Amino acid sequence: MIIAYISPRTSGKTTSAGWHAHALHERGYPVVAFEADYSRQLAEWDVRSGGFPFPVQQQASPLFHKNVPPAMRPEQIGVVDCGHAEDHRNIVQSVLRVTDLAILSTAPTTADIDRIERLPMRELIDDVDVLRPDGNPPPTWVLLNRTTASAKATGQYRNYLREDGWNVFTTTIPNRQIYAQSMLEPVTARGSAYDELVTEMIDRGLLLPQTEELR
Repeated sequence: MIIAYISPRTSGKTTSAGWHAHALHERGYPVVAFEADYSRQLAEWDVRSGGFPFPVQQQASPLFHKNVPPAMRPEQIGVVDCGHAEDHRNIVQSVLRVTDLAILSTAPTTADIDRIERLPMRELIDDVDVLRPDGNPPPTWVLLNRTTASAKATGQYRNYLREDGWNVFTTTIPNRQIYAQSMLEPVTARGSAYDELVTEMIDRGLLLPQTEELR
């Protein structure tokens, strides 16, 4: 299974990819992370934190769809940190050709939602349908991050996105120092919002429980 974090520009993708990969690992899933961003922030975090408890591989390439699937074991979950879709459309679409679940990361702000619509992200995702074995674009869910507790904007933008046809996770990633300042530091994801995200994914049937995933 390949889970790809995507967005038009900076939106906390690297932080989310790293924390989500740790949350899956701590639940017992065999994880491999992929750096599909020329900035190499995920790889730098891996090194400076003393090493993630799972491999991080460099794959910032428009040939991601050819290089990665053959190298993965059937039971592995790959978590991909994609580069900015506005600048590296070819790499992002290569990733989406083999992605089982795309997670569109965005903050609940007018500026961030506007960038999704101006690219537009929906077109970028839908355009890979003819290149995928099933002829359909990858299932895509929006993850709202950098949210503020009790802020009306979070609920308003969630409703707006749902009305616009997007799937939106109930789990949100709060704008807290534990996440914002975690880059380059070790991570313990149990009990975090990303641990909650794993639970929601299982509940929604987007991810098999660990005992079934390994069968």
